[in-house]
Amino acid sequence: MMDGSATSILVVEDEPLLAMDVEMVLRNAGFRVVGPAGTCARAIALLREATPDLAILDLNLGPELALSVFDCLERSGIPFVVLSGHSRQMIPAQFQDRPFLQKPYEIPTLLRMVDEALQDARVVSRCKVS
Repeated sequence: MMDGSATSILVVEDEPLLAMDVEMVLRNAGFRVVGPAGTCARAIALLREATPDLAILDLNLGPELALSVFDCLERSGIPFVVLSGHSRQMIPAQFQDRPFLQKPYEIPTLLRMVDEALQDARVVSRCKVS
């Protein structure tokens, strides 16, 4: 697993207990947590203030789908992991290739997906520079 000491992760989750759980898991692994945000508006506001290295977000945020946040992350080049109670088929086609973890999740699986997404993002970043 990568050292997460300087790595920031935006958490977008509308269920307070789950948001606190994800935040605690990430902090215990050494990551710096941005948020959590429980709405699309709050997530986008946080993205205007900071550029996290990665985002973990739920597809469903109360009565709204997080598609505007997906789009914002995509435009900003910020990788993200979808953590959802829905099946992968609910994710729009343009985001089907994103890492997906279904709730309830296991901590080691979440941390492995975070690690893999960060590694993939670093490889892509190096390729763009070359």
